Amino acid sequence: MQIADVSFEKRMNDEEVDFPVPVRSLAKSVTLRALPANGIGDNVLSEPTGSLLERFPPPYDLTSDMMFVAAFCRAAPLQQTFPGVPFLSTRGNALLVMWFSRVKEICYRDESHERRCIGSVETVLYHELNVVALLGQRALFVPGIYATSDLTIRIGHHYGMPKEPTTMSVWINARRVESEVVDGRRRSFLKVRLLGSGRWPAAIVSRFWPWRTWPARFPDGREVRPLIERTPRVQIAHVQAGQLALQAAWLPEAVRLLPLGLYVPNLRMQLPPP
Repeated sequence: MQIADVSFEKRMNDEEVDFPVPVRSLAKSVTLRALPANGIGDNVLSEPTGSLLERFPPPYDLTSDMMFVAAFCRAAPLQQTFPGVPFLSTRGNALLVMWFSRVKEICYRDESHERRCIGSVETVLYHELNVVALLGQRALFVPGIYATSDLTIRIGHHYGMPKEPTTMSVWINARRVESEVVDGRRRSFLKVRLLGSGRWPAAIVSRFWPWRTWPARFPDGREVRPLIERTPRVQIAHVQAGQLALQAAWLPEAVRLLPLGLYVPNLRMQLPPP
């Protein structure tokens, strides 16, 4: 699928454009394949995963713009695909929480303990869609993660994350967030209008920084507990249109996104060692 160029001025001034429109992220796009100034060259993907982790050792501090949304799906396919997982469900439905994100910066400490960063808040390294289901024991289950970076997919597999490659675009301005994800013959998308400035919700939750999330469990039995470090804004969002549709046995049909979401820009999160 080709991603068509859409100018910033046109998107800002044209509120009547029908969605979906294939879009590029407006921030400067940078790939993890070609950042020689940060020690990453074109041959990095051919390295064994073990040596990759030696060059870029965890923990990782990631800065991302995240659009959190939710949807109900049928619990039976989830349970059949992942038997024994105690999914939280009501009336045969399970709640899925997902975030459409653009990862902008990844920081780590090298062998000499010097802090090094790939990207910045002005760049986009890659896009990612994470899907989690609630469990009945203050925990999350991750049935799927879809990313546009081969490097993060390989490192994610070292953690046990079910990361897969995808085609994805994200578009964000002061008032709107739009995204599109293509997985095989299935297509997920969202169109969101942002409400308010998000300053006072961020001021409230900042009193609890940093805090660890509930355990996020993966299909192979491993889990991770990221540390949420900070964010400047937490904006309520109205989901005007959207669906989650994936080429996955646990989600045999598309599901509609619920009408409310949260947009969290420049969220800094630390991923601990596996």
